[in-house]
Amino acid sequence: MMSGMAGTTPITIWTTPHTQQTLGERLVAEQAKLRQVLAEDRWAITWSTRSAERLQLKAELRAHLAGLRERGELLDTLTALAAYAVRCELVARGWNHGWPPVPATAPRSGRWPGSIDEGWTVQLRTRIPVELAQRVHAACWHTSADAIQALRAWRDEHPGIITKGNAPDLWEGYVALAEKVTVPGKVWRAALHRLLFPT
Repeated sequence: MMSGMAGTTPITIWTTPHTQQTLGERLVAEQAKLRQVLAEDRWAITWSTRSAERLQLKAELRAHLAGLRERGELLDTLTALAAYAVRCELVARGWNHGWPPVPATAPRSGRWPGSIDEGWTVQLRTRIPVELAQRVHAACWHTSADAIQALRAWRDEHPGIITKGNAPDLWEGYVALAEKVTVPGKVWRAALHRLLFPT
């Protein structure tokens, strides 16, 4: 995956209006937390604050906010929230470790084998750290490689457009194979859901 900003890469999360609304409410609450942090006396800068002290305070504040975001204690932007959620999802799946390199034949972007349009109507665009996106990509590939190979073989045997409407039996076979593939979009959605709707 390519990064457009230093250290980050764009992702798109397809989801539901309900998730989007819950996300909006969470971000409003998190931004209120940010205002509370910024209002703490220790970050106060006055006219009498010397420039060196002012610079030091600003640097300490940036580091403090970065630490809060890293620990999930302040998720006041979609970028911070998505990165934290994806890290949690990787841990929950047991995928938060190094993975072997992904072969050149693996999907790089766009639609993966096994992607099925499930009627997601909302697109959330954000950015996450490149390393995190690469880990998700590698984990999805290595845990789905056999199923992807089987899907590609299935497509070779059944060329053309196959849908639930025009070939229901074939479609069921395709869906059974597709369910064994974990595409990155599933991980993005699951991460958001885990954070917003904890059980």
